[in-house]
Amino acid sequence: MLTKDQFNSLKSIYNLFYNVADQGLVWLKELNINDSQKNHIEKLANIIHLITNLSDKIEGELDDIIIIVEENLKEYILHTYGSNKKIKKII
Repeated sequence: MLTKDQFNSLKSIYNLFYNVADQGLVWLKELNINDSQKNHIEKLANIIHLITNLSDKIEGELDDIIIIVEENLKEYILHTYGSNKKIKKII
């Protein structure tokens, strides 16, 4: 089961990921339905693999993985979209 902080962090990550892929919006909508930490770790692994080209398995506690993915995703979006491209949503 997700804590309130984990829920809010995942909501933020999926919203950020929506700037990169429409799948983020689907996951954002599913967040209220699925509170399995294992499921969200798999989704976060998919995000990190997409934005960093890493293929290593992601291991650790959900809170640690959230921090790593969030920081990498923010850097990826800033680098990829920068000020030249319009971002779908602002958090």
